[in-house]
Amino acid sequence: MRGEMMKRILLPLAAVMTLAMAVPVFAEPRGEWELGLGWTPSQDFVNQSILSFHVGYAWSILYFSWDAYAMPDYWVYQVTTYTDPYSGTTYFGTDLPGFLNLFDVGVRFVLKPVLLYAEVGPNLLYIYGGQIYTGGGGVGVNARFGVGFKFGWWGLNLSYTQVFSSWNDLEGAFGSAFHGNLSPLADGAVPTLNFAIYF
Repeated sequence: MRGEMMKRILLPLAAVMTLAMAVPVFAEPRGEWELGLGWTPSQDFVNQSILSFHVGYAWSILYFSWDAYAMPDYWVYQVTTYTDPYSGTTYFGTDLPGFLNLFDVGVRFVLKPVLLYAEVGPNLLYIYGGQIYTGGGGVGVNARFGVGFKFGWWGLNLSYTQVFSSWNDLEGAFGSAFHGNLSPLADGAVPTLNFAIYF
């Protein structure tokens, strides 16, 4: 019993120590800002491609970013329309364009010229006219994984973003992935091609 508890403590501690020793290999020597534009090809739920704007900051292997996807009016209408599970009443959404904002934190590894990153964080939908929609009172969350190439002051990368309606859904997806089922994280993930400049 006591040995089992020690194993549970030592395994994560060993992983953290290994990561800490590897930081100088994978990290930039100083903090680095990045600005970028992204292009998402048309998906089943939209009829046109989507442009996005990106701001990021990397310090050591820590990575912080904000991405804003320019969503068309019919997508906003579809997302903001919902049916109350208790009364069965349908509440129709807003037929205006908006920005889907993703605020993420994670890790970024640079093995020049290859770049790898993984992030999670909350999201919200800003609708034209000043309305903010967070998913009917809850907070939506997302997970993002990316790989790319960094060539000095510029780079290209491909990211996959999966949006969840709650933290519980996100935890469930990672729990399934931990047990070998990647479909909750991979199925329906939205690809985005990003062009970034670094300074």
